[in-house]
Amino acid sequence: MYRTIKIKLDKSNELIQTARLWNAACQDVIDYGFVAHDYNKTRLNKATYKDLREKYSTLPSALLQTARDQASDMLKRLKYETKPFKHPFGAVRFDVRTMKVFLESGYCKLTTVFGRLRYDFQLADYYQKYATWKVMNAQLKIAKNACYLNVQVEQPDPETIAGDKRIGVDLGINNIAVCSDNTFWKSGPVKTVKGKYQYLRSKIQSIGTRSAKRKLQTLSGRERRFQKDMNHQIANWILSKSYDTIALEDLTYIRNSKKNKKLGKWSFAELRSIIEYKAIAIGKKVVAIDPRYTSRTCSKCGFQKKENRNGRTFKCKNCGFQIDADLNASRNIATFSRTDRSRLPVNQPIVAG
Repeated sequence: MYRTIKIKLDKSNELIQTARLWNAACQDVIDYGFVAHDYNKTRLNKATYKDLREKYSTLPSALLQTARDQASDMLKRLKYETKPFKHPFGAVRFDVRTMKVFLESGYCKLTTVFGRLRYDFQLADYYQKYATWKVMNAQLKIAKNACYLNVQVEQPDPETIAGDKRIGVDLGINNIAVCSDNTFWKSGPVKTVKGKYQYLRSKIQSIGTRSAKRKLQTLSGRERRFQKDMNHQIANWILSKSYDTIALEDLTYIRNSKKNKKLGKWSFAELRSIIEYKAIAIGKKVVAIDPRYTSRTCSKCGFQKKENRNGRTFKCKNCGFQIDADLNASRNIATFSRTDRSRLPVNQPIVAG
């Protein structure tokens, strides 16, 4: 499993000049690859390496290689639909050849245009638990008053818990998360905060000035951080339960929901991602199931009909069982995760008869 550690470094001219030249070299490779319609790293290297070595003579060869790799990844991601742009002081990619990070000792050595330089740092208390993990790569970001090194560390996954006690989790609009153990994470308080941001955003957008646009960017960042923090809280709440396997629906479609504008844009994909990586760290499993029919199937008798659900209430037309609709769905999710329903549909290969 992987984690990212954010380390604060003193801002220095050496790091700023390295970032400036590295990003310029990366943009040159992007310019060539975009015109040639080629993102293959080997061909990009053959076509651009010699010229880049002459143009950026102070930039070490290993950093040119990481700049080329970054350009290749950006071209591949956008698939030539738009030309990628690298900010003059954008993030700089470091690999094991261009950096050494000693988390326990509190210092790192980075390759720069002025040679290999040492930088001391104070590792935050929260990151001390990752101090013995293996360092894989890093990204240097130039901020206003400091530089930050985002270091990716790795450690083998812990052994998965042997048991198979399962809990189903229904994610939705009325309740962000409902668990099959009869517990709810209601969306009321979240809707209040999201509604506040929605009101402020519409009010500022109507002004249309340059300062209003800057305010919108600040507001967007606050809302995004609120949402991420809330997703972490929900994930911790779910994983704190004494179950070995967490069953979730694949709800990528819910971002387009028109039922509730305040919560329709909630990042359920982010929530699922957080649950998954936190579950690995404690040896729990996460399974995703096909969401079809979880809301219209009776969790008691298995009878399936669209009319079983009426708003927030589920009442089975077959056996008369009545329950909260989201709770019924969460119980079905736990049940379906034990069957073939837990395997999402995929394109099957064509084979000879």
